[in-house]
Parts: sequence; C-alpha cells; structure tokens
Amino acid sequence: MNLFHLSKTNRAALFFAMTLLPTGLVYAQSKRDTVQKEKQIEEVVMIGYGKQKKADLTSAISTLNPKEVLKAPGGVASALQGTVAGVNVSGGKIRIRGTASITGSTDPLWVVDGIIGGVIPNDDEIESIQVLKDAASSAIYGVRGSNGVILVTTKKGKKGAMQMNFNTYYGISELSKKIDMMNAYDYSLYVNELYYNSSSPADIANGTWNKIVPTNAAKPSQPLANTNWFDKYFTKTAFKKYNFSVNGGGDWGDYRFGVSHEDSDNSLDTYKFNTNNIFGNVQATKDKFTFGGRINLSFNNTDQKTGASLMNTLMLPSNLPVYNPDGSYYITGINGLDGNDLSNQVWFLKNQQARNRSTSTLANAYVEYKILDWLKFKSSYTYQNDSYVNEERIPQYDLGASRQNYNYQTRTRGGGNHQIWENLLSYDKSFGKHNFSGTVGTISETFFTSSTTNTGQSQEINYFAPEILYPNNQTIRGDKYESAFYSYLGRLMYNYDSKYLFTANFRADQTSKFAPGKRWGYFPSFSIGWNVTRESFMQSTSNWLNNWKIRATLGWIGSAGAVGNYDYQSVVQINNRYYTFGSGQTSPNAAASNVPAPLPESIANKELTWETTKDMGLGTDIDLFNNKLSINIDYYNRQVSNMIVGIQPPGSAGTPNIINMNVGDMTNKGLEVAATYRPQIGNVKFSISPNFSTYSNMVTSLGIAKALAGGNINTGANVTKTVVGMPVAQFWGYQTNGIFKTDAEAKASGQQGASAGDLRYVDRNGDGKITEEDKTYLGSPLPKWSAGINITLEYKGFDFSILGQGDFGNKIYNNWKSQLMGGYAAKNQLQDMNNRFRATDITFTTYGGETVFLPANTNTNIPRAILNDPNNNHINASDYFIEDGSYFRINRITLGYTLKKDLTEKLFVQNLRFYAGVRNPFTFTNYSMFDPQVPNSGSTLDRGVDGTVYYSTNTYWSPREYFWGLQLTF
Repeated sequence: MNLFHLSKTNRAALFFAMTLLPTGLVYAQSKRDTVQKEKQIEEVVMIGYGKQKKADLTSAISTLNPKEVLKAPGGVASALQGTVAGVNVSGGKIRIRGTASITGSTDPLWVVDGIIGGVIPNDDEIESIQVLKDAASSAIYGVRGSNGVILVTTKKGKKGAMQMNFNTYYGISELSKKIDMMNAYDYSLYVNELYYNSSSPADIANGTWNKIVPTNAAKPSQPLANTNWFDKYFTKTAFKKYNFSVNGGGDWGDYRFGVSHEDSDNSLDTYKFNTNNIFGNVQATKDKFTFGGRINLSFNNTDQKTGASLMNTLMLPSNLPVYNPDGSYYITGINGLDGNDLSNQVWFLKNQQARNRSTSTLANAYVEYKILDWLKFKSSYTYQNDSYVNEERIPQYDLGASRQNYNYQTRTRGGGNHQIWENLLSYDKSFGKHNFSGTVGTISETFFTSSTTNTGQSQEINYFAPEILYPNNQTIRGDKYESAFYSYLGRLMYNYDSKYLFTANFRADQTSKFAPGKRWGYFPSFSIGWNVTRESFMQSTSNWLNNWKIRATLGWIGSAGAVGNYDYQSVVQINNRYYTFGSGQTSPNAAASNVPAPLPESIANKELTWETTKDMGLGTDIDLFNNKLSINIDYYNRQVSNMIVGIQPPGSAGTPNIINMNVGDMTNKGLEVAATYRPQIGNVKFSISPNFSTYSNMVTSLGIAKALAGGNINTGANVTKTVVGMPVAQFWGYQTNGIFKTDAEAKASGQQGASAGDLRYVDRNGDGKITEEDKTYLGSPLPKWSAGINITLEYKGFDFSILGQGDFGNKIYNNWKSQLMGGYAAKNQLQDMNNRFRATDITFTTYGGETVFLPANTNTNIPRAILNDPNNNHINASDYFIEDGSYFRINRITLGYTLKKDLTEKLFVQNLRFYAGVRNPFTFTNYSMFDPQVPNSGSTLDRGVDGTVYYSTNTYWSPREYFWGLQLTF
C-alpha cells in the first residue's frame, strides 16, 4: 500500500538520500518507506502488526538488505550467514541467540507479509528481511516467537505504467571438499597387516597366517580394479531458475503478479527436482476502505535414487570393480573374498527410487476500514493447503551380502491445512510532542494434517503402480492431527519528541496442546529508549555524532515447540502387546504364557505447560561522521524456565517411554557488535560491514533427571551429555594420553586388551581399571564466538561483493573416524590410515606370493590396524574423535555490471544487470572431514556429532557453486 505520494522532484531527492543510508545492518523491522519531515528524511518501518519510525525503535532487530539474497543462489538462510550478528546458520538450521529449548524445536518463526508461516514466492520478490532477536520485538508473536522471528516483506505493485521484470540464473554445484580414501594397493596392504597383527606367533612363524586373508587382497599389486567409490557417489549438479513478474497501479491501487520456475539435476541421473510457482498480490482503496489479498500456488516434483549409504560406499574395498565385464553389478561383500558384508552401494544409487509430488496453495484476503484519521480496523483471513504423495520403490535384487526376493513399494498420501483469522484495531495519535500508537486484536489459528501409508510387495511389477498391483504383505497405516491457537495481543508505543521512548507488548496465548486449565500463557514485554543526540546539551557534537540511542528491554516469551499435539493424554497400544502369566515363560513355549492386553505407551501429564524465556537486554545505536560509520551493540541474558525434559519413569509404570515434564532451566548470554563503514573515494563507493557475537550457555536445572544423553552414534553409544552446571550437549567419553609405544607399556597400565599401538585411556579415578567411571567432558559443540564481514565496492556500472563468516571455539565429534579410521576390519579407510602405528618393521609374504616390507612407525597418533580391535579404539567414545570445529569461510564472491542508462534506453529497457560469482570457494579449518558446519536433525542434544549413517537423501554439506545470471526490468 502506498502510504505516501512523492513528486518527481522529491523522488530524486529521496533516491539521493537513500544512497547515504546504511547498506549493512541497521535496526528496522519490516517494509521500508520514507517521509520528508523538517527537511530530514526519516525512515519508517513496518513492525509486527504495526509500523514505527526507525529512530523510535527500542528493541534488537536486524535488517538484511534483500540485495544480499540476490547476490547468490541459496535463499534467505544462506544470505543470513555472516551478515546478522547473533544468527547462526549451520547444517541447514537457523538459530537466533542460541537455543531456547533442549528437547523442542530451535527453528525461528517465519512471517511473510504478516502471515505466520507464509510462503516466500521467490528470492527476486523480496522487498525486505528483518530478524527479531529479543523478547521486546518478538513477544507480540507470543509462543510462536520463542526462537526469534524472521519477517519477510515481498514486493508490491507501484503506481504508474505496467512494468515487467525478468531475472534468471544458471549454475553448477559440487561438493566443496573431497575426501581421499586408500587406493587399491594401499588398501590391500592394510588388509594383510590387519590379519597379520591378529595372528598368533606360531601362524606367523610357519607362514599360515595369510590363508585367512580375503582372497581379493592376496596380490596387492594386481587388484581386480582401482575404484574410487567416492566419485561414484558424488557428482556435479546443474541448476537454473527463471522469474517473471509484472506490476503497476493507479489511483485505485496496485498489483503485482508473476511466475517462476526452478530445476536441478545431476550428471549421475540420481536427482531431479523442479518447482513452478504462480503468485500475485493486489490492493485497492475506495473511500475509507482498503482491501486486497495475495495468492501463491506451488507445484513441486522430485525424483531421486535413494538408499545408498555414504558410509558404506566409502568403506567398499577400492580393489573391487563396480561392474562385471558384461555390465552387471559386481557382487561385493562375500566374506571369503572381501572379508566384509558390504553390498555394492551403486546398485542402490541407481535402482532404489523415490519420488515426491506436492502442491501448496496459500490465499489471503483482508479489508481495512479507517474509522478516524488516527484509528483503523483490519480483518484478515489466510488459508493454506498442502498435499503430497511420497513414493519409494525397491526392485528385487541379489547382491551377495544382501538380497530381496520381491519388488517393494511404499506410498504415502497426505496433506493438511492452516487457517488464520486476525482482527486488529490500530491507532496513531499525537498530542503536541507526545506521540502514541499501538495495536490491539485477536488471532485464531487452526492446524490439520493427515496421511495414509500403503506398503506392499509383488513378484511381477517393478515400477511405480497402484497399490492393488503390490498385493503381497500389504500394510496400511493412517495418521491425523489437529491443533489450535487463540490469542489476544496488545501494544502501546509512546515517545516524547522522539527523545524518550517506551514500548509495551502483551500477548495471551491459548493452545490445545495442553490440558484444560494449563492452556493459557501470558507474555508481556517492555522496552525503553533514549535518543541522546536529541538533547540540547548534545548539540555541540552534531558535526561528528549524528545519532546515539540507548535501549533496554525486558520480556517473557513462551514456547510449546517441545510438546506434541496430544502429549498431555495417555496413549494405549493394543497391537502386539501382552502380559505374561504362569509357568513356561522361556523358549520354546514362551508364547503360550502370553495374554493379549493393552499396555500404556505413554503416561498422561496434565500439568504440562509452556516453556518460558525471560529475556533482558541492553543496546546502543551510534551513527558517526555524517552517517559514514554506524555501530550497533547489544547484550542479552535469556533465562529459560519450565523447560520440557523427558523423564524416564520406573519400570513399574508399565512403559519404557519417557514422560515430558516442565523441570528444566537454562541460561543463554551473549554480546553482539555490528558496524558499517561507508567511505567513498572518487567514483569508488565502499561498504565494509563486520559483525561479531559471543555466546555462552549454562544448564541450571534438570529436575529429578541427573543427565540427558544425546548424540547417538552407530555403535549405540551416546556421545553427548547434558548436566546441571555445564553447557548443553557436552561431548562425553574417555580422555586419552597418546598411544602405547610398546607392549610392556600397555601391560603395565592394566588396560585390558591393550597392546602397542592402542589408545592409552586415562584412569581418572585411579582404580587401575578403565570403566565408565573414567569418562569425562571432552568439549562443547557450541561456538564461543562468531564473526562475519561483508564488503561491497561500486565503480561506475560495476559492483563487487565478498562475504565471509566463521564460528570459533567449538568442537566436533568426528564419528566418521570410527569406521573410516577404525582399523578393525577389511573395509576401506581414509588415506590418513597409511600413517598408522607400527611398533617394528614388518616383512611378510601374501597368500598370492608378494613380499611386502612395512617400516616401523611409532611417531604417529593413529592406532594400529588389527582385526576386531581388542582395545575397542574405534568403539569407545574418546577425545580421539574430538576435533576443533572452528572455521572461517568465504561464503560468496560476486561481480556484476549494470548497463548505463543511455545504452538501456536504446534497448528499450529500464535496467539490465549481468552478474557471476561463486559460493563457498574457500574454507579455512582444521576439521578433517567434509564440512565444519555439521549437518544434523536440528536436535540440540545431537549438535556437533558428525558421521552418523548418511544416505543419498540426507547430505546437507555446503556445496561450492558457480553461477551467472541477469536481472532485467523493462
């Protein structure tokens, strides 16, 4: 909606003034507009359910220039990396000022054009992006804003002739780091040494030890193949995107409509994706009524080959081929030949198919009535519907180590809807220098989801087909969930001459997730500000100090993110549940003593209620030297109480499942500093925007729980432990003190199963044994501080930008090493395993008659290779797997050129820009594996654990992307 109309002269003045505004981080909340007042340009911003002058804001809010999103593919999440202090983007997850819950979601709330959970139609359609980081700014969103809020405002139409926009880009992506595995010769030597070290002295002496070595390793210099399985799994992906839109308007109102298309596929034909969007918005004014709406339709298709485990792929012996000479798949995993049971993963990568078809529809309509010049009422209704079909197909196969004698298909049909009805009364009234504004209203939200899953088998059909064609062993399962929120909200904003500022928010939320009597939560927030430079005693500094504002905030936010829709109710399971009575309770007649009976799967907790965060903060905003330098500083202290923790009930309760209880407390503290410097030298304009943030976390209560375990790895162990008095999810395991150099050292230590070349575990309690009591804390996955820097240069028509960011002081549990550096079985290892420990020189003859000499190697930190690893070097969680997770990454480099106006006029276009760049070209880190930004499920208790079993559909490492595109307006 056009709130202000500017003449051509004023538009030119406005354009000139806007070039002087900060291009980096500023404190704002939503859609920008400007007004001319007392010969100064003052920025007006939209905030949640309202608007406010930027100079009057009192809370911690950061704005991301939408141009940053367009500088490289990747969307808003990618653009936030390194540009906003206090925002951490890692492993596909966004965290704002740490975590507000141990067991619940840490995802921020997305609000698009005022619609909670709305859809971003396209990166090219973004007008502004704001990050609400404290309770004072996000409390107006109540329980939905506990993890912070990201506000996105999309572009609207403009008054005037119809304008058309076309933007496109193309690109190629690849894995940014390649992992080097052993080649065929080194692998065969490793396998021979593996068996040699585990053989008895007698077998070594008489030369019979090599008879049990897998046959395919008998002749290291004559392998069947020299396969790099890594290259069979990873490949380059090509992507492209088109966006076309039209906009315009008149005295009646304005409109904007568009379409977009995006697709990507890779050279191995294992992944194809495309999405098509239709979007539009319109608004009009008639007398005192303003009405409008928006619509977004999205159609998504994904086809991919799944099921190939990356861990298993990398462990496949490099001395084996992928295919037989006739083109059939080589059978791997035959124990006598290979010494392992690893199936040929390329078969799964080529034959196990999955596809997804989904449709999303969002429609919004609103009407606003101007009751008085200072009083308005607005009613808005939003309906969002999603539907999808997920399918997976596995043909029958026989790969030696694994087989399936039927064709399998699973199909899930599901969807849901989300409805929002908002009614808001807003006011904006001034009495002299006293200015009042605010909002009161109600919000109603409902959610509904359902799904049905069919699985079946067939001997004849091996393609996607109706369920009736997969008639064998059919199963059908259905789910349905409903939830609702109802809220009252209110805000009062007051300022005296934009000098003394005060804001109060209040929200009352009700949710169906809790039992009656516990459903309401009440969350107020308060903030004050002082524009010091408006004081008369500061006039003498006006030639160098343009603005100085001090802010303070206090607020409470709730969360129900750790609660399921029906957690306060008991769930009873009747399928395959029984009690056991009488005699004969052991095999082979145990089943005769089983009596079918319902058993509780969960125990009701009707006292379950909101998690609550108390957020206190101090901040200041400073503009210096004719606004060439801007500095923003914020300190926060967030205290989370009533945190939901899973408590294990006693066995007598009749269920092994945990009970969620409000018993946890946690504190997050941090300091954020952001600055922007905007010098100009001749025709060269610069913008340098560094930012820095610290973060500390402390668990202060877990109720009756002594500890929470997390970070479950493939051995079944948990490698993180959360206790009171420590940061959340500390790594937990044995401390090591190097490697035993001799057998005598190992024997003297009393460490069972240890020999020369094994890890030496520290006996912390001094009892002469290595037990669970010797485990200790090994570091934190949480970074102590983060930094970013964004540099832009403009010279005539050229523009150049570079963005870098990093996390520092955190650790990573590298579980890849448990298998790829395990040294316990005939499975391929990382190339680093060539530097494994060897107490003395070794000379042996392989079963194939080749003589091998391996020199002693005691100056290493890599344990020996020995079959079955009697010291459990690869199984015991220890600091051997802990690595420094610090990194600094160049996220993006972009170079663009915009044609001069005299040339574009000849081409009958208004604006034409070409650009090219690269994402993630360089990463500086000591971490040895793929990416220090470790992917995970988003669970706080699993954070920083790298190397669980990844499949071809679950790889989220930051790729390196080369891209080029154009932006055209005509």
